[in-house]
Amino acid sequence: MNEYKYISIVINKFDLPLEIKLAMPDSDLIDQKKIDETIKQISEKVTEYEQIFSLENNNSLLACFQNGDESGLMTSPEFREVYEQTITAEQMTHHYFSSYFNSQYDPIGLLNGWIIDKIFNKYLLSMLSNNGIDGVSLRSGEDVRLASRPNIDFRWRVAVKDPQNLDILLATYFLQNGAISTSNKRRGLRNEKSNIEQVTIVSSNALDANIWSSAGISAGTNKFPEFVSKYHLTGMIVDSSSGMMNFRDGYSDKIAVQR
Repeated sequence: MNEYKYISIVINKFDLPLEIKLAMPDSDLIDQKKIDETIKQISEKVTEYEQIFSLENNNSLLACFQNGDESGLMTSPEFREVYEQTITAEQMTHHYFSSYFNSQYDPIGLLNGWIIDKIFNKYLLSMLSNNGIDGVSLRSGEDVRLASRPNIDFRWRVAVKDPQNLDILLATYFLQNGAISTSNKRRGLRNEKSNIEQVTIVSSNALDANIWSSAGISAGTNKFPEFVSKYHLTGMIVDSSSGMMNFRDGYSDKIAVQR
C-alpha cells in the first residue's frame, strides 16, 4: 500500500474557507505549474461567486434581491440556479430545509454545497488525470466532496465527531468518491420536538448531502426516518436519548418510521 503525502491549499470564501487537498504517492511526479494554474482559476471563480452572493457587499445580487430587486433572476444564471435549487429543496423536504431567515431570502446553507460541487466538478476532478495525483478533496465547514483516481485502492478518511465533545470520535467513513455533510443547527421553517443533536449524510454530491443533513436536524428523530426511507439516504443520526443510529440506502434496523 502506498504511503500518501498531502498538499493542502486554503482559499478564503465568504465566512468559511475552502480547503483543497491533493493526495499523492510521490510528490516528485506532480506538475506544480498545473496545480498553481488550477488554484488561480478556482480563486477567480470564488471571487465571481462572492460578487453574486456575498451579503457583505451591498451591491451583490443577493443583497439587492433582499432589498426587493429581483433582476438577478434574469441576468445571472448562477443566481437563478441557486434560487431554483432552494425552492426544490424546500418542497422536497416539506420545508424542514429552508433558505429564509428573519423573513429574508438567505441561501448560505445550500450555497456551501452548491459551490463545492461546481468547483469540484469543473476544476478538481480533471486533476485526477495528472500524474502523481491519486485523490482530490474540497471542504468548506462540515461539507466535503472527494474523489480518487479510478482503478486504485485509495480512500479518503472522514471523521465524524461528537457534537458535545469534539475530542470524541463517533464514526469514520472511508470513501473513494462522494460527499459528506454534518449538521447540528436547526435552520428550517419547521422544527419538530426532538432529542436529535446531529445528522450526517453521505451522498454522491455535496448539495444533496447539505440539504438532507440540514433537513434532518429540523425534522427530528421521529420524522426524519420517513425521508431516510423514501429517498434511500445513507448516514448517521446522533440522538441524546437513543444514541447513534446508522442508516444505509434508506434502511436501518434501529430506525422505526413513526406512523
